[in-house]
Amino acid sequence: MSTFGALHTAYSGLQAARAGMDVTGQNVANATTAGYTRQRVSQAAVGSAAAASSVFRTGVNIGQGVQVTGVDRLSDSILDTRVRSAASTAGYWSVTSAAVSTIETSLKEPGTSGLPATLASFWASWQNLANNPGSAGHAATVLTEAGQVASRIAAGYSEATAGWDSQLTAAKTTVATINDTAAQVARLNEQIRRTVGAGGSANELRDQRDLLVTDLARLTGATVRDNGDSTVDVLLGGSALVAGTTSRTLAVAGAARLEEAATSPVRLEWKGEGRPVDVEGGALAAHLALLAPADGSGGGGPWAEEAAVYNSLATGLAETVNLLHQQGDLPDGTSGASFFGFSADATVPAALGLTILPTGVSGIAAALPDAGGGNGGMADRIAGLGRAPEGPDAAWAAHVVQLGVLSRTTAQQASLGHQALATASGAQASQAAVDLDEETTNLLVYQHAYQGAARVMTAIDEMLDVLINRTGIVGR
Repeated sequence: MSTFGALHTAYSGLQAARAGMDVTGQNVANATTAGYTRQRVSQAAVGSAAAASSVFRTGVNIGQGVQVTGVDRLSDSILDTRVRSAASTAGYWSVTSAAVSTIETSLKEPGTSGLPATLASFWASWQNLANNPGSAGHAATVLTEAGQVASRIAAGYSEATAGWDSQLTAAKTTVATINDTAAQVARLNEQIRRTVGAGGSANELRDQRDLLVTDLARLTGATVRDNGDSTVDVLLGGSALVAGTTSRTLAVAGAARLEEAATSPVRLEWKGEGRPVDVEGGALAAHLALLAPADGSGGGGPWAEEAAVYNSLATGLAETVNLLHQQGDLPDGTSGASFFGFSADATVPAALGLTILPTGVSGIAAALPDAGGGNGGMADRIAGLGRAPEGPDAAWAAHVVQLGVLSRTTAQQASLGHQALATASGAQASQAAVDLDEETTNLLVYQHAYQGAARVMTAIDEMLDVLINRTGIVGR
């Protein structure tokens, strides 16, 4: 073994230890960086075959030291996939729960400003009129309370349409974010491929890409496919959102108003292609589900279903009150007419078009047929609608209970989704996150390795000094 070959061996140890300390320092510096995956230097012994080709080696070849074969990124594809799946579920239920909670809050239940309290005052005004038939003051109260009911129903419907509009805006904002993120992933694919092709390390670029891909999974439920050339594809329902170094663009199509949702549901398309996109999970899938039209059985989008409930309540209230009011007698003894009416414009929803037709006591049929103007029997019957098993109050109470159950269910699902995401993220962090104690230990290991290699080099230097400067002068 050549003495100069031994110097090369010691020098390779210095290089390897230095690389290990550099990578350890990189890990420590990025201990709090979001998405950073810890790295390790990969080393391998240089064998005798390589040693045999060295000009400094003669005789028996015992190796040529150590070489750095790369810098490994300590990620786990299985754990990464689990995190993306959990993020998709958590994203879906988080958006859904927030929307249903907003609807539940808008009901103002229980409370004195909710619809049941307004209806209770309306029925009470009819009861007071029944006790004081012909009273102008009590008749005016009936009309005032009826107006309050109509206003509260209209306000509830308007809140539902405003919520639907906000949901549509959120969906479009989410789509814009997805398009931008997909374009970034495609650009990173290109950068990573070029870096790897040039023999460089693209670990930090891969960290950035994985962070963006997880965001796409949270927003869309996207899956990832490794292409084997250091690039990845991002798939939505089997179709590529990102294919290597190119990305496609999504667009929201369909209804612009809640009233149009039944004939033209909000949907997701490939921009410029017009083909539908199958979104299987994530926040965007939740937005689209929340924007769905009412289906007549309560299983449609919650905003549209809420609006449908207000429309149904308006028509149901009008039908039940009008049915009795038309059977009663006015103060002048003639038969009553409809108490509630609707807008003549057919495009106006029932909840917004509900009107009160009488203008004074002369238009209120409070008496039973042929009972005389001083009778309040029909007003008493109308007041009793508030207690009817199939009346407006009962229908509203059933809706509130149903919405409460939905709110609790979605909140539980959101909580479970976040717990699953936290568990998956914890497992991923245990593999990929930086542990400062471990890095400190590694730093000491590399430091001692560096000192050891330096000591070998010093010993060889001293030996060479003796051979070069002292050989031949022994005994002088």
